[in-house]
Amino acid sequence: MTAIAEKVLFAKNSAHDPPQTFVVMGIDGAGKSTAINTLVQELINERIPARRLANAAGRRWLNNFSHNSGIQVPCLIQSLIETTIRLVNVVRNSFTAARGPGLTVMDRHLYCQLVLRRVRGQKPGVLLPWLARKSTEHATVILLDLDPHLAFQRIEARAEDKEPLEFLQAARTEYLRLAKLHGWLVLDASVPATHLVERLRMIAGK
Repeated sequence: MTAIAEKVLFAKNSAHDPPQTFVVMGIDGAGKSTAINTLVQELINERIPARRLANAAGRRWLNNFSHNSGIQVPCLIQSLIETTIRLVNVVRNSFTAARGPGLTVMDRHLYCQLVLRRVRGQKPGVLLPWLARKSTEHATVILLDLDPHLAFQRIEARAEDKEPLEFLQAARTEYLRLAKLHGWLVLDASVPATHLVERLRMIAGK
């Protein structure tokens, strides 16, 4: 038992901990960034290799730009810009995750862009769904699920951006559809952040 315990401790603290990737998604207000940052910081404090990589698309910036300037970016152009930015981030971060030891937690992914397209009434296309599937083949995909009303309250409280309740409801429906289709893990994001981080650590085996 002592020998086994020593091997486990060495594996957790080793810089040669095999790469492991989580992809965490969910509607705005689900607490993705909070949970990911807390998880990664806990592991780093315990000398377990871990990192957070954000696959942003610039949607918040584009929305704020339209709101502040009064210039409405056409939906198709906005979608093209977002998809391009997110794809570049996913490719770059996937290389980083494959080379880095320990746990890499990706905040959002290409599936988020597919959800946006669905909610906006746009066609998903062929290439983007294929890229989304291929780029998550070796990752553990986790959906943080939250009631849209609670997510709306959280977004209003942080006062950084705006999301219509109807948008959150439609996005959640699409995320749950994708989760069922692809067999993703679904976690209740209404629990305290500490409980959510405990669940994530159990899934990671850390």
